[in-house]
Amino acid sequence: KGILLHYAGDFAASNKELSGAEDMFRTYAAKSVSQTAGSLLINDTITDYAGDPYEDVYTNVFMALNYLKLGKFDDALVEIRRFDIKLKEMTVKYQAQIEQQKRQLADNAQSVPEAKLTFHNSALARYVSMLLYRADGDESNAAVDRRQIEQAFALQPTLYDFPCPQSIREELAVPKGMARVNLLAFAGRAPEKEEVSAPLWAVDGFYSIALPAMQARASDIRSIEWRVTASDGRTMQAAQAEKIESIENIAMETYTQKYSLIVAKTIARMAAKLTATVALDVAASYVDNDAASFVFSLLGAASKVSIFATERADVRTSRYFPAVAFVSGLTLEPGVYSVSVFFKNGGRTVASRTYPNIEIQANRLNLVESYCLR
Repeated sequence: KGILLHYAGDFAASNKELSGAEDMFRTYAAKSVSQTAGSLLINDTITDYAGDPYEDVYTNVFMALNYLKLGKFDDALVEIRRFDIKLKEMTVKYQAQIEQQKRQLADNAQSVPEAKLTFHNSALARYVSMLLYRADGDESNAAVDRRQIEQAFALQPTLYDFPCPQSIREELAVPKGMARVNLLAFAGRAPEKEEVSAPLWAVDGFYSIALPAMQARASDIRSIEWRVTASDGRTMQAAQAEKIESIENIAMETYTQKYSLIVAKTIARMAAKLTATVALDVAASYVDNDAASFVFSLLGAASKVSIFATERADVRTSRYFPAVAFVSGLTLEPGVYSVSVFFKNGGRTVASRTYPNIEIQANRLNLVESYCLR
């Protein structure tokens, strides 16, 4: 709801919902510890949903964008810093849980996939921070953020598998008396989860377990163009937006650690269920009484049916984070302009948005945000 309110332009209400979501992330993450016993007996869907890692960290990015729209620059910077802190905590949190589960699984530990997180620096978060520092006249910190953007691309090539935006080189070289207008555009929708089956050797044979795999969603948007038109109707400048962040790539990457933990828990749950079933089968073969043997056999069969009836993957996820972020910038004389954004697939315009009567001023943040979730 917070993300949809952001798209709708209700920034104060969006932050209220996103802040509430943050509280729920923390509350449900702590509460899930006490719900572990139930999830080991049935499945993970009985626990309160505590969010995926990327949902938690990008909540702060969108809260920062809301604060920008509300003119609260200091609060926006706080959200960017909180994003960075969460990123550092994420790896430690999940890796420790994975190793603990592996130790408990013994022979089945090799079935748990390895998951080493490489995401440690967000070009999008650094870009927003750079614009904030530039608008505040803090060129030193703005230059640090620009270098961090370049390092995000250089040190995380699997996540940033596209060129670093060339326009960032111009962001800190705005001539005196001129104004800089920036575009931040979002396209597509972040991945969703689907239930998939995976084979598992456990107790007395091969079985199938249900796992929540994260799948990318197709998008119609391949490129984004924009133009700025002066109030007298003359087209002043046009530019192609450049991709700065694949939220899709990062969602998939940050999910790997949680997925490994889910696999470990699912294996442990299946092993526990099958151990109980085997015990019933053994009891049926050892008792002398035919009636008792029949009862144990019936219970064993019912237990196996129950295993597969209750084994369901937890595919809960938020569905309205964008998949990709694009940026661009143009240097203009201060004045009133109309900004048009075109979301394209080849030569075809899939969608367009126009933002009229935008006052673009020197020495301030002139940020136009647009989106198309197709």
